[in-house]
Amino acid sequence: MPWYGWAYLVLLCLIGAGGFVAGLRSGHPLLALLQLAAVAVLGCGVALYFRGEGAGLAYGVALLCALGVLACKTLADRRLAERARITPAGRLGMALGQLMLMPGAVLGALAFWAQRGG
Repeated sequence: MPWYGWAYLVLLCLIGAGGFVAGLRSGHPLLALLQLAAVAVLGCGVALYFRGEGAGLAYGVALLCALGVLACKTLADRRLAERARITPAGRLGMALGQLMLMPGAVLGALAFWAQRGG
């Protein structure tokens, strides 16, 4: 795996750990665990893509579920930002954290596609 693949996996780990701690602090441990699992699925997809291996149907279903969890988390974060009146810098940080997850979703989808096409 190239160095930038490892660097992105480290970034995903930091985002997942930060989201998990934030979810625990906000009093939503189930949502925190679901988000951590969703980020782990994205990390597996990144590793599968860079290793050149395809991903099976089980991974495709897991990726779909992970994207659903992350979409729900995005909506929950948006509602929280509106209620708590988070500063623009805080909103920007939340948006960038969510934006950093998109390449993982794309690489996981490409790994799944490679398995389906081959």
